[in-house]
Amino acid sequence: GWFQPGLSADVLVVGAGPAGVSAVVALRSQGRRVLWVDPEFNSGRLCRYMDVPCNTKVDILVSKKNFGHPLLNDKEVNVSRALDALRETAHELNGSIDPSSLGWTSLGRCKDIFQLATSQLLDAGVPHLRGKVTKLTPCANGWEAIVQKESGREQSLKAFAVVLATGGEPKRCGGDLALRSAAKAMSLEVTFQKEQLTAALAPRQRVAVLGNSHSAAVALAKLGDFAEPLQLRVACFGRRAVRCAEWLPQHDCYKYTSTGLKGFGAVFGREHMEKGNSWLEIKDVKDFEEDQWDWVVDATGYKQSALPEIVGTDSSQLLRNEDTGRLEPPAGAASVGNAQLFAVGVPWGEAPGRFWGKGFENVEGFRGETTFTGFSLFLDRALLITEEINKALAVESKV
Repeated sequence: GWFQPGLSADVLVVGAGPAGVSAVVALRSQGRRVLWVDPEFNSGRLCRYMDVPCNTKVDILVSKKNFGHPLLNDKEVNVSRALDALRETAHELNGSIDPSSLGWTSLGRCKDIFQLATSQLLDAGVPHLRGKVTKLTPCANGWEAIVQKESGREQSLKAFAVVLATGGEPKRCGGDLALRSAAKAMSLEVTFQKEQLTAALAPRQRVAVLGNSHSAAVALAKLGDFAEPLQLRVACFGRRAVRCAEWLPQHDCYKYTSTGLKGFGAVFGREHMEKGNSWLEIKDVKDFEEDQWDWVVDATGYKQSALPEIVGTDSSQLLRNEDTGRLEPPAGAASVGNAQLFAVGVPWGEAPGRFWGKGFENVEGFRGETTFTGFSLFLDRALLITEEINKALAVESKV
């Protein structure tokens, strides 16, 4: 399964998080020759969120659109035993008004499923390389990629198409919330990891959390464990009142699925993020003043992780064509190489109408929910991208 010098393939997949796994599974199911690159092959950022409550109930996770999908339960990849463990370890969520017959779980259990799929793909002989793709250069019949390996050495690879599953990372107090003192910024991911949070906090510190998302709810809950022992002052700053998603059983989906709280976030949000409590203040973001806080946690969302350098193109200006999954320059600019450059996963959200919420695009609670991402959507998008690559290869074979 290791790369050989000069090896080429139909598709280079960059990233081995949930979206990368989805891309490899989808492409392999259609017989495409795949090269796979990632620094760790450890389920991407999920490995940092092991104790974070998943905001998706197990009823949905085990469905055939998610972990029960045929592509994840086939000859090459079969996650059934991890799926059984997910069911067996699911738990009730006290205070939840969202109906769930199977219960709730953590992102750590979801990580186990993707890690099993990754191991099975590598054991099946998928050519792979541990390293980071640093540069993509258009070349004859496709792309040349430069990979910086663990050893520090570089290796060149070639492929007809490239699928970027490079993921996203928490925002860091930018725009109108940019901090004068960068030293005050605490990464959202620090709040998710007890050891790091313990090391960062000191008695009587003042901690501001920006945003009232699911991530904000988890961060506040983690800070709450330290609030009384350390006599912390904690405040949550939002642009609007906290909102919870609403399960619509007749349609088997949620309203406000990307902007509303679900699962643990909804329970914590209703109890603590509407009016606050003895250790938590709820404030409008317009009242945020940096000087009043020792730490500031940005929980307003995720931004795109840095893409590889793409020769001849400003990668920061690329936009995804939602009909095809291709990354394209703004209107009027030159195309990117052979145009076979695709993106899947966070932070490229999926608007209602294509993979979910069909017929509800203009309904309140669906309209504007464009940042929605999820494991099932990664598979849906990966299959669409696979179709596009198949069509492009068919045209190429006739030239």
